[in-house]
Amino acid sequence: MKTVVIISLLLNQLCACSQSADFLVLKKNDHAIKMFYSGSNISFTTPTGYYTGNIRSIYKDTVFLTEYDIRQVPTNLGVYTVDTVARYQLAFNYKDILAIGAKEKKGFDWKASGGALFGGGILLTTVGLGTWLFTKPGSQYYAAPYLVAGSAALAGIGYLLLKSNNKGMVISKKYQLAYMQVKK
Repeated sequence: MKTVVIISLLLNQLCACSQSADFLVLKKNDHAIKMFYSGSNISFTTPTGYYTGNIRSIYKDTVFLTEYDIRQVPTNLGVYTVDTVARYQLAFNYKDILAIGAKEKKGFDWKASGGALFGGGILLTTVGLGTWLFTKPGSQYYAAPYLVAGSAALAGIGYLLLKSNNKGMVISKKYQLAYMQVKK
């Protein structure tokens, strides 16, 4: 009886061997830099939003993703603990992926500084132009031209800093996402 069980277990192991699943390859200038397969974590942007999760499978040009909603929830003792509130099963065509991930942010946050410069520059420019319209030239409330020009320059620099935001690896000429079919 033991030999029958052992032989059946060995035969089951032989049948369990199969092909690897389909996968995605992220290429930079036609050189593979990252591969995504079942079980990989991925973050990407589509026309409908930003998604991050675990790849459940890749089959027929479709990426099946499991996204977890993890939040702090209160316990009976009045303390908070991190818990998985929900799990979402999502499916995307790989051609709908516009950008993969975002590069790690290190150091100074230029986007926040750009927002502050842009807002402050717009405010000072508006006030300066308002004084030109509603006060007489030469009065103490009349804004100097260099003040208005400087504040407009600050607003322009702030706008450029806002637009230089890192959007991840955008799928275009530089980065390509290729689907590799293994299963048929």
